[in-house]
Amino acid sequence: MSKEILESALDLGVRCGVSSWIELKKVLLLSLPPSQRSKFSTRDPVSKQQFMNELERSIVDNYERMTGIRLEVPNGKR
Repeated sequence: MSKEILESALDLGVRCGVSSWIELKKVLLLSLPPSQRSKFSTRDPVSKQQFMNELERSIVDNYERMTGIRLEVPNGKR
């Protein structure tokens, strides 16, 4: 996982008081350069559901481990 993405997630998530992965993802996508944004998943074009990729699951797990805050994830799946 990109160290820069994790550092950004920790910093922005705590400062913004996010409680869900979707909130944190929105903040990250607005803050990161295009080369880093391309590593995130997109919604399914038909169902419009969010599905997390390995990078995103890793960010959520590390965020919880380092901050003690468990983020709500889409569909309750990690």
